[in-house]
Amino acid sequence: MKRLLVLGAALASVTLGAQSAAPGFEVASIKRNKSGDGFIGMGMQPGGRLTMINMPVRQLIVRAYGVQPYQVLGGPSWITSDRFDITAKAPGDASPQQMNAMLEALLADRFKLKVRKETRQSDVYRLVTARADGKLGEALKPAAVNCDMARGRAGGPMPGPGAGPEPARGAAPGGPMMGPCQFLIAPGRFQVAGQSMAAFANSLGMQVGRPVLDETGLQGAYDFTLTFMPDPGGRGMPAGLPPPGAPELPPIDPNAPALPTALQEQLGLRLESGKGPVEMIVIDSIDQPTED
Repeated sequence: MKRLLVLGAALASVTLGAQSAAPGFEVASIKRNKSGDGFIGMGMQPGGRLTMINMPVRQLIVRAYGVQPYQVLGGPSWITSDRFDITAKAPGDASPQQMNAMLEALLADRFKLKVRKETRQSDVYRLVTARADGKLGEALKPAAVNCDMARGRAGGPMPGPGAGPEPARGAAPGGPMMGPCQFLIAPGRFQVAGQSMAAFANSLGMQVGRPVLDETGLQGAYDFTLTFMPDPGGRGMPAGLPPPGAPELPPIDPNAPALPTALQEQLGLRLESGKGPVEMIVIDSIDQPTED
């Protein structure tokens, strides 16, 4: 990212990409999308059919490696500008982790992607409690269900990358949460149920353009709705118009405060600037795919 300041690097001893032994999709089709639309679509249908519409390759890398956009460095300009429609068939019982491994294998096979991991000192934000007494904002409530524990993993769910938000399953557009495990990111809104502060901090990085480290000390899961005025420069805003049939996005509150103020007033949290180690995915080489 242009605004990322790198101070040093410690090279990892592993090379990723073509050397991966990850299982592949049963079948996969890649076609160039020349529609000029800005909105990105992605969905999983019953039976393991994965469909990606208008997907930039950089965002595909983000998805495959489970990182944020600012953690992917290097590569030619076309991995951001060119768009592709991808249809793939995976086993019907494939887990999200297995799906990501299959995307890695697809990138290595069809795009000849070779990457390596580096841990670099980078600008970060630290998410901390705003008050010395530790009192939290009225909007932040302990959740009855810890969705991270229910899934048997320490990290929270990764919201979908790309220009468009991904409405949570069971959430009424613009309305209240409809279930105990939800994560909705829309322009000017986080609507969260049953999620950890680590998951929230990870998602905040997409809004502020740098890694956010959870240093709140808050354990367990929380429910909250955070409303704020989106970055006027476009970060966190969907590009283009939603495709026909897409869920209606919640309206932006014209009187909402900026994100830092909203964090403090509504949740009792704040962001502190600092430096910290961040794992990066560095692109060594990549080729244009053969379409089919």
